[in-house]
Amino acid sequence: METARGFRKLRPPLRLRLGLVILGLAAAMAAGPRILRPTQANPSGLLNTVKNNPAMVEELCQQFETINSSGSSVYSSTGLEQVAASQGISTADAEILVTYVVGLHCPDVT
Repeated sequence: METARGFRKLRPPLRLRLGLVILGLAAAMAAGPRILRPTQANPSGLLNTVKNNPAMVEELCQQFETINSSGSSVYSSTGLEQVAASQGISTADAEILVTYVVGLHCPDVT
């Protein structure tokens, strides 16, 4: 295949490209299943803090009730953003925290 200036594009043959793909897959499988799975998150230290701090649990339940009284659910994006901002965590971690605290300590919160 020639380009406008007369240079030929170099491209490895199909068999070589296919071989490289197979080699890559074999290396990934040999490295173990962890390379083929997304990284799993480590448990949050925040949950351990909540477990060992009843005053924090009470404060969080009050915050969740306040969010409910404003017409929002703590599970809504607005509620999760408020919890995340108050705790200095991501909204994904806030969702885990809310689920944990509501499930164990303040079941009337929605």
